[in-house]
Amino acid sequence: MENQKTKIISIASIIALALTLVTATFAYFMAQTGEGKSTDIKINASTVDTFTFEAGSALNLSLNQENFASGKGNQTGTTFAKAMLSANNKTNTATDHYYMYLNISENTFTYTQDANTPEILLTIKDASGNEIKSITGLTYKTNVTDGKGASISGFDITTKSGVITLFDNREITTTSSKTEQWNITVTFVNYNSNQAGNAGKSFSAKLMIQKEEYKLPTLGEYVKSQYTETQGKNSLYYHNSSLTNGAGDNSYRYAGASDSVNNYICLGSDEATCPDANLFRIIGVFGNQTKVIRAKSVGDQKWDDTSADNTWSSSSLNTYLNGEYLTSLGTIADKIATTTWKVGGGSWSNIVTSVPKTAYQNEVGSSASSTTVDKKIGLMYVSDYYYSASPSAWTLVGYNDDDETKDYRAATSTNWLYLGSTEWTISRNSGYTYLAFLVNSAGYVYYSGYVPVSLAVRPSFNLLSSVKYISGSGSMSDPVRVN
Repeated sequence: MENQKTKIISIASIIALALTLVTATFAYFMAQTGEGKSTDIKINASTVDTFTFEAGSALNLSLNQENFASGKGNQTGTTFAKAMLSANNKTNTATDHYYMYLNISENTFTYTQDANTPEILLTIKDASGNEIKSITGLTYKTNVTDGKGASISGFDITTKSGVITLFDNREITTTSSKTEQWNITVTFVNYNSNQAGNAGKSFSAKLMIQKEEYKLPTLGEYVKSQYTETQGKNSLYYHNSSLTNGAGDNSYRYAGASDSVNNYICLGSDEATCPDANLFRIIGVFGNQTKVIRAKSVGDQKWDDTSADNTWSSSSLNTYLNGEYLTSLGTIADKIATTTWKVGGGSWSNIVTSVPKTAYQNEVGSSASSTTVDKKIGLMYVSDYYYSASPSAWTLVGYNDDDETKDYRAATSTNWLYLGSTEWTISRNSGYTYLAFLVNSAGYVYYSGYVPVSLAVRPSFNLLSSVKYISGSGSMSDPVRVN
């Protein structure tokens, strides 16, 4: 009898404990609801609000011979996302917030007509068919006529990549339960015109809907993520000790032909077409900082216009860059790191008539001069120019008297940093007091006859490691955007 009473008490205790656990709180579980779909499921008591999400399959477009032809019509991909909120039975009210993003992991499409003629459109509609027509950073296009004469509208995402914010801390509220569903469509517009430039191109993206704000990667993290353990993938090279003829400084540098290197970045402007004054290109990531250079020259300037002295710290060009030019950058200046520039330069033999690895070591590496200056703005190093060419050029020298096929004149077509005009570098010729190195319009490296000579100037600087990547594929029409 005593044992039976003990068993009854034990069973009752277990039931009570179970009821306590169920009504006390809720737990989160991740459940798969189909290919590419997931939702947060919560076991909860009636006294607690529930807030769950669901996202549909990934979006994919791929053009091939079967679907990419005249008369085949537009190609589309569709998916959805849901935010579901239920109020507790105690107050019968619930309010919460959520974020929704489009994460474009791959997009190789381009404009085949012009930058105002979209090839890929994004539409966002609620469950009732009401369309969203305003999203920060995206341009909504209307009356786009496809090859069959139909008119369609949507956000132009032809060259977009990365994470795009669709809803930022959107509020949802209910007195019982509510579901907000968003139907997403991406459309490749098949025009009645030549779009051969997009043959074989592909697009992949997924929706992210969640309670927490997406944490943006730093710009440096984004650039490094483009390196896929394969040297040269996405035109990016990791200069570790295993990279043949590389710098060996563990930097990540872009290299290759200008039209194939997607390293454009727009700073300080939200305009759809980035103004020249705001358009830069990413040289690479050095440590935790990202180094950029202006895409075009600011005009011709003298390295030093007051004397024949090639001391960078006292040069008029240094004064201009860190004075008048820095001020002209406005809010961009707040994102620029103060850099210790190595400005001792080097000799003719170890900078100009040496291969890039030797030049790098003598200019800024282990054999460099101890002469430095701490400033925000500088110019490119000679070695920056050398390593922006494809690796096939890394056995060339800057200048060869006897054979131009053995110097950097032979690499202009594979060097994105080659401007086509004669421009200054930050490095002086240490064998003289009045000479500084330059990149000639023909592509070779040489020195100026005299520092009071006016040559093209492209300011260069390191961005703070805290600068975050927002969006952009890095192409000229879709440059990287930062916070």
